[in-house]
Amino acid sequence: MRKWIGALLGCMLAAPAAAYSDEARLPFTGQADQLPVQVVVDFLGHRLGADGRFEYATLKIEQHSRPEAFEHARITVVREGLLDDSVHGNRWRFDVNRTADGRWRIDTLREDFSCRRGRAGWGVQPCR
Repeated sequence: MRKWIGALLGCMLAAPAAAYSDEARLPFTGQADQLPVQVVVDFLGHRLGADGRFEYATLKIEQHSRPEAFEHARITVVREGLLDDSVHGNRWRFDVNRTADGRWRIDTLREDFSCRRGRAGWGVQPCR
């Protein structure tokens, strides 16, 4: 029994401290006629909820772009008030660009965490 518990603890401690990352799914190209925000919501769908259920109090989505140069947009998605004892919120920042065929493609993203205890503000390291 002790060997089994020791092995289990060893595996848990050896696991990387990085959070689940969606970067391996990039670049992510949306469907024809979608807006940049729609592409981002499709990309994050599995992180925003399932079966009509979600475990956060607020969700904010902001798109920043210049009307005279609408080939690029920066989209920020923030969900806060998570039902988690260590993580208060997540923030994703996306760079979205229009492709030659007119579809929008997510090229880069950055995920930050807001913790309930420990550091103040947003940071790239997952909460403990």
